[in-house]
Amino acid sequence: KKKRPELSFRFIGAGASFASDGLNAELPEWSEQTEAELLAGCDIGIMPLPDTKFARGKCGLKLIQYMACGLPVVASPVGVNQEIVEEGKNGFLATTQDEWYEKLDRLIGDTDFRTSLGKAGRAKAAACYSLEHGFSKWQEILGMIDH
Repeated sequence: KKKRPELSFRFIGAGASFASDGLNAELPEWSEQTEAELLAGCDIGIMPLPDTKFARGKCGLKLIQYMACGLPVVASPVGVNQEIVEEGKNGFLATTQDEWYEKLDRLIGDTDFRTSLGKAGRAKAAACYSLEHGFSKWQEILGMIDH
């Protein structure tokens, strides 16, 4: 906020009572009809999580959605996030407040790098998490079953 007062944040579905602590923030309601458009209008996707048993069981859908939209990501290294995010290739993993600040600042300040990571994330989403990929895996598994 101090270093880059021009930044704005979009907290999709956070609710009107969300405390944005003086950040320049948008709080749009989530809906299936507007989700893709709202995500595509962002520059960076973030997924901070506490390291809890519940959070370790999350599926990483938010990261996959960000990547499918061509966004670079910064996420907590919790659960499957460690498999989805390839450090410095399609995004970053951050644990401490200093790491979050450093990695977000690098992405904010370097449009070309941000674009490069976003393209790599998009490619990974298509290669590993698309409907086509899932369907081919099911065909492979079903082909192994003797009838």
